[in-house]
Amino acid sequence: MKNTLRVVLYYILAMALVVLVWAGASWLLQAFRGREILPTPWVTLSAAGQNIAVLVSAFGTSALRFLIALVVAFLLGLPLGLAVGFESKLDRYLSPLIYLLYPMPPVALLLFLYLAFGLGEVVRLVVVVMALFFQVVVAAQGAAKYIVPSHVTAVRSAGATRRQIYRHVVLPATLPNVLTAARVSVGLGITMLYIAETKLGVLLGPGAGLGRFIEYYTFRGDISLAGVVGLALLGLLFYVILELLERVLCRWKFVGARGGT
Repeated sequence: MKNTLRVVLYYILAMALVVLVWAGASWLLQAFRGREILPTPWVTLSAAGQNIAVLVSAFGTSALRFLIALVVAFLLGLPLGLAVGFESKLDRYLSPLIYLLYPMPPVALLLFLYLAFGLGEVVRLVVVVMALFFQVVVAAQGAAKYIVPSHVTAVRSAGATRRQIYRHVVLPATLPNVLTAARVSVGLGITMLYIAETKLGVLLGPGAGLGRFIEYYTFRGDISLAGVVGLALLGLLFYVILELLERVLCRWKFVGARGGT
């Protein structure tokens, strides 16, 4: 309980520091340029309050969209990454293909994705899924590839089936690395989400996602900046969710570790 309260306090202090730096930067820019360049935190907060219904709708839409993309990326990427990393034949034939496709940015394929899926919800999900999918695949593959062979041998000698080996050895050994990689990739996923909602949502209203909200109010800096803050909070939300998930599913990783329980 004390550790949880301490972590919450650290997050509050971090956000307070960001607000102070933000206010200072806003004041400095106004002093040097003679006009408001960056809206202050309180002006942005006031604008958010005046448009709270639309902002909450946009936040909820983006959160649901990102959640679905994250779940799909895990459901597709985790089994593939584990199989490619653990099975030597799959590793030999599929790894070059994965390494070839992994650096390819989904943004570069927007035109083709648009032609394939149209401008509906599916294409926005596909862009985010593609970004997160390869993060999960590569993390799972790398972790599964270097599992200590003696662990597998011990379980196999006890009569374990291949399915039991995956369940009791491969998955527990790789899950911490995969979840850590997922946390690191939240920033990339939020970036892809913003691009998908702006480039593929031009016909939608401001409540159709935070990216669309920001673009819709481009010429209202205070309101637009409230959307940027919403994106930051969305990223923080999923980062915390994945960290809590890691602590629940991989409790052994934190036993005796700094910051663990």
